[in-house]
Amino acid sequence: MAIYLVVRLAYETEDEVTYQFGGADHRFDRAVTIRKADYSVTVVDGRQDAMAVGAAGLAMRRHRIDGVWAKSEIRQS
Repeated sequence: MAIYLVVRLAYETEDEVTYQFGGADHRFDRAVTIRKADYSVTVVDGRQDAMAVGAAGLAMRRHRIDGVWAKSEIRQS
């Protein structure tokens, strides 16, 4: 089974970032918020499924590598 995940930065404050995410349908109707201080994650709709975990992980991985919060990111596997 292939996974296609796209995250895009919805907004950023001094304390947190929020990313909208979606799959192949490009409906960005879900979001995760990540606290910058400790990388704690809140899934806006409360559904902590593989897509939400993947979206948060993708954003945090990019931040750890580059030191910036990416505007968008795509993962295909």
